[in-house]
Amino acid sequence: MYSLLQKKPTVQVDPYPHIVIEDALPWDLYEELENNFPESQVLNTEPFDNGICYRMKANRLLHPDEDIPEVWKKFTQYHTSAEWFNEVNGLFKPFMPNVLQKKFTENDLGARGWADKNKNIWTDCQVVMHKPIVEKTSRTPHIDNPMEMWAGLLYMPYKNDESVGGEFQLHKVKNKISKVNMSKGRQVFDEDLGPVVKTVPYKRNTFVMFANNSPNTVHSVSMRISPTAYRRSVNIIGEFKRGYAKMYEVQEIR
Repeated sequence: MYSLLQKKPTVQVDPYPHIVIEDALPWDLYEELENNFPESQVLNTEPFDNGICYRMKANRLLHPDEDIPEVWKKFTQYHTSAEWFNEVNGLFKPFMPNVLQKKFTENDLGARGWADKNKNIWTDCQVVMHKPIVEKTSRTPHIDNPMEMWAGLLYMPYKNDESVGGEFQLHKVKNKISKVNMSKGRQVFDEDLGPVVKTVPYKRNTFVMFANNSPNTVHSVSMRISPTAYRRSVNIIGEFKRGYAKMYEVQEIR
């Protein structure tokens, strides 16, 4: 019921393995999540990215002391579970390293920030809100943490959000990414950056996910035009514990 992959998508490989699903969740479930979006709790967290982004991570969403709507707790529990992890692994199996070519149990992994630190694989489900900034994009072309195996993004714009932009963009590269600007969030240097080859609209109940299986999984967010509302989304992540395994090496320039 809760899975963002219940429509059984087909993986696209250009420019790197990814899926895009419109109407990802049944609309009754999506609207229940939308109507119970924990906005005040998210905005009471410490902001990231120089104050433009608020994130409530799985350890807070699942914490018994947090006043989180039950539908969000169940959604988060599923998307940090071994069942979900195996579902994603099955989807991206041809593109994943050998260490992931098995079935995982709850003993193998846990929610990031909440899991036993001895576990080598962490999952996360984050409710995210970006301020309606206009002077720049909220995310320039970049790569994610190399410890990440895969990442997904569920868009949840307000129904009355009439702004344009804020779209997820997948890029090709001119050169294999061997260095990034860490001080700008692993931003890719211009000489390595290729064109945008796919744009995923910032649209209700749209889910995009990619396998972070190389240093060339460059993506960005398009600039929003005339925004008045926060940009809402849910981030779904699977990653190795730092020091356990790495899929690639990239020089991080600060």
